[in-house]
Amino acid sequence: MSASQFIFSCVPTTMATITRITATARSATKSFREKLSTSFAISLLAAAVIGNNAAGDPIPEGPPGDIGTLTEEDFIVDGSAGGAKRFTFTNGERSLYFIPMIHIAEQPFYDRIAAEVERLKLNGADLYYEFIDFDTASVADKLRIRAMLGMLPSPAFYAENVSDGLVAQDNEAFLGFPGGQDVNVDLTPAQIADAYEMLIGPLEISEENLSTPMRDFVLPTADPARVTQITIDARNRHLAAVIDAAPGNVVVLYGAAHGAGTLQELRALDPEWRRAPTF
Repeated sequence: MSASQFIFSCVPTTMATITRITATARSATKSFREKLSTSFAISLLAAAVIGNNAAGDPIPEGPPGDIGTLTEEDFIVDGSAGGAKRFTFTNGERSLYFIPMIHIAEQPFYDRIAAEVERLKLNGADLYYEFIDFDTASVADKLRIRAMLGMLPSPAFYAENVSDGLVAQDNEAFLGFPGGQDVNVDLTPAQIADAYEMLIGPLEISEENLSTPMRDFVLPTADPARVTQITIDARNRHLAAVIDAAPGNVVVLYGAAHGAGTLQELRALDPEWRRAPTF
């Protein structure tokens, strides 16, 4: 076989090989495109699921029971990732979504509550939240609060005293979602201290209180039993009055210890309030 014959005899084989290579490349390209398209579709689906979770499915309803039978223990939350719960009530015209809070918890606990607030606000509810603002309080009022409690229970205080794996509650995570209004419905430090002094008399400001940095503990000088009458009972009455006067639906973020008492105060103002039929 001549050289030219050999070369031309190889052409069909070479062309067939090139054809197979080209076909394989095209198949691989198609497969890659399909995989890329599938991956993109999965990403979009995941984003949609995350979005729906952020403003879709509600957190679980708390234990069954109506206002007259629910206890403080029913509202307790452990701050775990799956520990968030809400209690839904109605007076026939408006709805109340009470979400019990804890000041130190796992981050997913707060994330889930933020998603619930976003969902409820999109449906038109106003957010009423607990926050005693010590940053704007006078030194005199801070001293009076510390005489009552031994410390200032501010976000900074909780942030400095968290354990590993836990975070302090940050109200900013719950504010600013579209829909209803965000309203701080708590008492001020001055109102809390004034309420105690109206009940008992002037608070004693100790030398330790005067000389110790505000972020530190001191020995309180107030009567602990009477302090609870203000920090729990008086604030419950105030919160119930604000809820009763609300123009529409409200979602309330407030300490778990206030749940049962606030609802009893609310029913005293309006006997029509009852647990919504969610079960």
